[in-house]
Amino acid sequence: MAGSALRRLAYDQPVSRTAILARKLALASIGMALLALAASHARGPLALFVAVLTFSPTRTPSPGLGLLLFLIALVIAAAALLTACAAMVSIWVNGRRGAKQIIVALLLLTLFIPYPAWLAYSTGAPTLLADISTDYVDPPVFSAEPAVEKARGWAPKPLDPGRAQEQVAAYPDVKPVLLDLETDEAFNAAREAVTALGWTVLDEVRPGGEARPEGRLEALTWSRALHIPIAVSIRIKPADEQTRVDMRVAMRYAPTDLGAGATLIGTLTEALEDRDSEE
Repeated sequence: MAGSALRRLAYDQPVSRTAILARKLALASIGMALLALAASHARGPLALFVAVLTFSPTRTPSPGLGLLLFLIALVIAAAALLTACAAMVSIWVNGRRGAKQIIVALLLLTLFIPYPAWLAYSTGAPTLLADISTDYVDPPVFSAEPAVEKARGWAPKPLDPGRAQEQVAAYPDVKPVLLDLETDEAFNAAREAVTALGWTVLDEVRPGGEARPEGRLEALTWSRALHIPIAVSIRIKPADEQTRVDMRVAMRYAPTDLGAGATLIGTLTEALEDRDSEE
């Protein structure tokens, strides 16, 4: 009889409201993260729906909407974790039920771990750089033509020369490419590589001999997860008996590109060197 009374007493204890709140916050954070991914990659009617829902002046969602929603998801997840910790204390002190609620909340929050873990593994501890260049003294420029700026969506600020050493320390392999190709051949190789990589060409100026020895390409691509715009400017110019290719990569919104710029430069460098070796 005494054991039965104890079981009834334990069952009659109310579930901790804090534990319930932790579970609800965890669910909300996952929902917000999924919404961020959906908004980032929305196309067609879904993009129009998201644009109308967020009062976007265009028929497409704002490029930064996915990033904003994901940051909100992270804030909610942090609140869920703190609430779960508070619920543990409440259950320990007051003897209330709610352990299952806390376990569910923590399991949901673990869904946020794989992506940050992959970033930490692939990039280590990246510096706060979202605009890098193979030439910090005279970096490739981005077009100021209204049509190009409209297609790009923003005008990247000038590079800060004072951060050159910071970039060298973080990305020592980000260097100009020297090709044993004529300038026009190097331009064609860069144009083909950009197209093969699926980047959108926004502007191009072909080398024009002695009157205009330099060529330039500008392209736009996007980050994989949250579809954040990344602008790429490529300069092709003669260098003694070779052709020098410089690149600059700038990511919109984020204070750091988490190594994406260096990866894009490395990918384009490999494509150009492969083409150079074929000649």
